Amino acid sequence: MANAIAVIGDPQSKKSYKREVQPEHMSGLIGRKIGDEVDGIFFDLPGYRMKITGGSTSDGFPMKKDLSISGKKRILVTYSRGERAKKGLRRRLTYRGSVIGSDTSQINLKVIQYGPNPLEEPQKETK
Repeated sequence: MANAIAVIGDPQSKKSYKREVQPEHMSGLIGRKIGDEVDGIFFDLPGYRMKITGGSTSDGFPMKKDLSISGKKRILVTYSRGERAKKGLRRRLTYRGSVIGSDTSQINLKVIQYGPNPLEEPQKETK
């Protein structure tokens, strides 16, 4: 299992911070869904609480909240992001389910409760 990247959004400062998720912490996140709250200890941020808002696979397929599976699935959608919906036009697109799995490479999070340390601190180097 490769390392995943956590993109943490800070609602107060309106900035995003990138953290690497170690494989031993990633195993604790597998099975969580979009909308679940997790501890910041998974991202070396003790005292923080975060809400999972999305993510993607290493292939680049985004997670879809209303698709409650762990893998990928091709679904028929009437609206695609970034395009105007034309009447009667539908497309079959591949999405990833809302459950975090071993093939998830990016997890998007939003801070709900702040801890004692600021988010701007550089991540500790582990060797």
